[in-house]
Amino acid sequence: MGSLLGEAAFAGFPNISAEQQKARVEPFDKYDSSLIAHGSAAAQEAARATMRAEAQSAAQASATNSASFAARPTTTKPVKMSVPTFDGKDSESLVFWVREIESALSAGQIYDALAQVAFALSNLGGRASARAWTMARETATPGYFTAWSFMEQELRSTFLLGNVGDGLHGRCPSGSGSDRALPTSAENF
Repeated sequence: MGSLLGEAAFAGFPNISAEQQKARVEPFDKYDSSLIAHGSAAAQEAARATMRAEAQSAAQASATNSASFAARPTTTKPVKMSVPTFDGKDSESLVFWVREIESALSAGQIYDALAQVAFALSNLGGRASARAWTMARETATPGYFTAWSFMEQELRSTFLLGNVGDGLHGRCPSGSGSDRALPTSAENF
């Protein structure tokens, strides 16, 4: 305090009574305490303002990030899948066609039974065989194919077994007891 007020203010200070010293120092003490309190309050308010600004900035950043995520579509984009058509002429192609259909169904995440049937129907080809057969079944009994697994079984029983028999019959030597040659050919087939 002596440096602030000067040495003259405190020149006779040691010669006066304690009460007089207290009376002289008390206003300076109050002033000093109020400055400290004001500085402390200002520092606390500045700290609060900084924290509010940081919180607001973080909230805006979060809202911006949320908005950018929310702006993205939540639905998946349709995937174009190309599967060769099955025309019913070759039994081996049915096996591969079924495998490709199942692969496309899982890749396209097609889980609805009717959507699976519709996808499989859209990949049937040929006028006289597979497509005509399935359309005849659907026309005769609407909703005949209710699930892909049922449609697959029907296609296999109709086209796979018939074609295997045709293939065996074609491999039998002509004019040589085809009834006896058939089991042998079936084992070799």
